Amino acid sequence: MASTGDGATTSDDEESLEDEKTIGGSFRNGEFQGRLFKWTNYLHGWQERYLILRHGFLNYYKNEFDITLGCRGALSVRQAIIQRHEFDDCRFDIRVSDSVWYLRAQNPDDRERWRQALEDHKQICKSESGYGSETSLRRHPSLGSLASTASAGVASTGSFRKDRNLIIKLSELETYRELLSQQVATLQTYFDACANAVTKGFEPYQKEYENANDLDLEEPLDKNYAMPALHDETGKNSPSKLRIDQLALVDHAAMAVDFKGEALTFKATTDGVIHNLTFCIELMQKREEVWRKKYEKESERRKRFQDLYTKIVKQKIPALGSPDAEEGPYSTLNEDEFYDALDQSLDRLDRETDDLQFSAKLFSSSSKSSIDHRSTAKKSKSSTVSDSIKPTSTTNSDATVAVTLNNENILPKGKHRLANDVERVVQEHLTYVREEISDGWDLIHQEGEMKVYRREVEENGIVVDPLKSFHSIKGVTGHEICRYFWEYQYRMEWETTLDSTKIIEVLDPDTVIFFQMHKRVWPAAQRDSCFWSHIRCISNSEEDQPTWLVVNYTTSHPLAPIKPPQVRLVANVALICETIINEPPLNPNDIKRENIECKLTYVAFVNPGGWVPSAALRSVAKREYPRFLKRFTSYVIEQTRDKPIQF
Repeated sequence: MASTGDGATTSDDEESLEDEKTIGGSFRNGEFQGRLFKWTNYLHGWQERYLILRHGFLNYYKNEFDITLGCRGALSVRQAIIQRHEFDDCRFDIRVSDSVWYLRAQNPDDRERWRQALEDHKQICKSESGYGSETSLRRHPSLGSLASTASAGVASTGSFRKDRNLIIKLSELETYRELLSQQVATLQTYFDACANAVTKGFEPYQKEYENANDLDLEEPLDKNYAMPALHDETGKNSPSKLRIDQLALVDHAAMAVDFKGEALTFKATTDGVIHNLTFCIELMQKREEVWRKKYEKESERRKRFQDLYTKIVKQKIPALGSPDAEEGPYSTLNEDEFYDALDQSLDRLDRETDDLQFSAKLFSSSSKSSIDHRSTAKKSKSSTVSDSIKPTSTTNSDATVAVTLNNENILPKGKHRLANDVERVVQEHLTYVREEISDGWDLIHQEGEMKVYRREVEENGIVVDPLKSFHSIKGVTGHEICRYFWEYQYRMEWETTLDSTKIIEVLDPDTVIFFQMHKRVWPAAQRDSCFWSHIRCISNSEEDQPTWLVVNYTTSHPLAPIKPPQVRLVANVALICETIINEPPLNPNDIKRENIECKLTYVAFVNPGGWVPSAALRSVAKREYPRFLKRFTSYVIEQTRDKPIQF
């Protein structure tokens, strides 16, 4: 039994040791490999990946089991710049040209092992990168070489004509080559015949010589030729032998005339070849100077880009989306760069919101006509039912709220644990809203009836500027404005900066606790908020129209803990609306939306937390608050257009 237990323990130790080797960087099968955290993007952050250093390249995989499926990316180590991070002891960056990998090890020792392995591998690659080496055959072309090749192929009109002349001359040279091949073959035939005549006794006529008895020897071949002495087999002159020799000589004399013509043709062809070669050489000599100047110009440009790249590396300018650029105590972005990044992200969110709203309008307009005849008969009944179940008309993550809202154990108004805090904050806002705009308040935006004021205040270096806005909206009442601002089922429709919102506790029918997750606006960190929201009707007299008020105030709750890297937003916001009836008719039932107007006052004390630069935060607030008021009031006007007036 003991031996069995010892064996199991040994096996577990080996497995844990093997797992530790896999996690940390180490040499296995002659290659340095292990797990590292790699920065992917600002949505997914750091993700664990498996990296292998081999053949001059650092390859990464999703895990060690996906190695056979191929790597997800690779960097050339030979040109890499490996840098330790200034503040993070576990992080190091690898830069190759404009590509950057941000990596984090499990601990500082593992980081040093990886960094040393990369430096050693880099030196090996440089030492083996000579001409004809094994690694030189595997080198990948760089972007610079591709760009240089592409730029070298661009030619002006003059060079295009020269290229065309060169192509024509090369085509002519090809034609001359074929002619020379044919002429050389013809001359070779003649030379072969001459050689056979001298060394083998006129071999082409051997057949006639062997059949000499069949020849007619009575008539001479050519009377102008003197007949030499002929010998028979016994040494005497033979008439057959004489006739055959005369045939060969006459034929070779004819071939001598053909040779002269071929020689003249061959000479003309070689003259053409020499002329074309001379033209090509002169053209290349002229273009050599042009290409030399282009090469010098390209080398100068390359040198400038290399100097600029070296300067950027020394300044440690982060790439867009890198972890160094996002919000934090060590962010490398200055205030202007931070604001520009925020501005671009907000513009992108606005475009996405506009596209969604446009698609929703198209869908609603197309579906409205198809169901219009069915909804007419049920209009009054459905409106009554929807008013009675408004708190429960919710979807997805808010479905749990329906059980809470319908619970009979909900406390009556003003009897919950936060009742005193709610009353105190409400009274503070009622007092604050009556204060006049005095010195210290700056008008930062004015558009029609809308005016937005701000007073600059900072606490511990964080901007907490209070804002006060005044607006007048025609065609809606203060009750309608506050109701749409307070009801959670409408919030996601007009608040475009939210990822999610839900009620985590109902304190009484007019007070609930919200938890909201706001959309990430890079490079700022993602924000969340937890606050109680209270709606109240304030009636000064029976004759005047009542004033409605909504207050949102940050609070803590066990169901909404702060989870890094999210930053908790602290807010104290009040929306106070007063209804005014212009030219009221004698019969109150005859009041139409043309006769009503809402005087709106919006007060906000917001502490965004985190490390957003002051100038960037104030610029974003100046831009976004007026947009928010305009978007929200337009939404309420659209929603209440064809509905009964709520006073």
